[in-house]
Amino acid sequence: MLLSKRKNIIIGDQCLFSHTIWFRNADPHLIYDNITNKRINPTQSIYIGDHVWVGQEVAFLKKSFVASGSIIGTKSVVTKLCYSNTINTGNPIKQVKENISWRGECVHNWDLEETNKYNYIPNNDFKYTYNQNEFLSPKAIEEKLDSLNTAQEKLEFVYNAIYCNKNKNRFAYFKDMPYDIPLPKYENKFKSLKFEEIKPTPVAPVEPPKPTPQPTTQELEIKSLKDKLSQKEKDISSLEINYQKALNTKNHLSYKLGEALIKANKNWYKGGYVKFIFEVMRIKKEHRNRGQI
Repeated sequence: MLLSKRKNIIIGDQCLFSHTIWFRNADPHLIYDNITNKRINPTQSIYIGDHVWVGQEVAFLKKSFVASGSIIGTKSVVTKLCYSNTINTGNPIKQVKENISWRGECVHNWDLEETNKYNYIPNNDFKYTYNQNEFLSPKAIEEKLDSLNTAQEKLEFVYNAIYCNKNKNRFAYFKDMPYDIPLPKYENKFKSLKFEEIKPTPVAPVEPPKPTPQPTTQELEIKSLKDKLSQKEKDISSLEINYQKALNTKNHLSYKLGEALIKANKNWYKGGYVKFIFEVMRIKKEHRNRGQI
């Protein structure tokens, strides 16, 4: 929705809007007549009546007036007046059917029984008629809004003349009917409204975060000693494991036999290899007694 230059958009009740709909009441740049040098694209308001069905991706441009009970087809560009109880579509928009009315029920999940139920509706709820004594002319509304200076004055006027007007045919309009007519008389009901003053909820004070206590020099020394002691315990445990592994290796049968063979080789000239045979028998006997063979 892009509204510019103090102009307005007025939308009635019970309208049905699809998605991706946009409103723009001004061109982004100025256009002039080359003969008169006068601007020819002034900003203008947009008016949509009651019970208007708008399809998806419709654009409403300046000076649009869609009267009550009409339908605007998908992807249309509305740039002018669309009469009541008509179907309008296209770019630029064009009336394709008149003397129609529509209802808001959604048919997607209907069965045959539900469909037949709505094939005939014997009422005139959404058939609109023009009544000069009730018609809210967009031209008259615009003139009144332009004459008011403050937002408060405009709010009061919109509330009294439009919001409180419950006439079915307030925005009903048909071809060749009087358009440039004054507004119907209305009461000033705004002054009887009672407004409740909303007091802001007080913000609870937030306590500043407490500073993290810093350790003393003595505490830092104790922590350092504890860390060193813990590391020493880990080192001792590692040494004990390595010592046990070395001890197991030294007591292994293969280690003992290799050690005896080296000794026999060094003393071969003294009968070392003969002694080696008896040494092997002794070593095997010791390991057998220990249950290691």
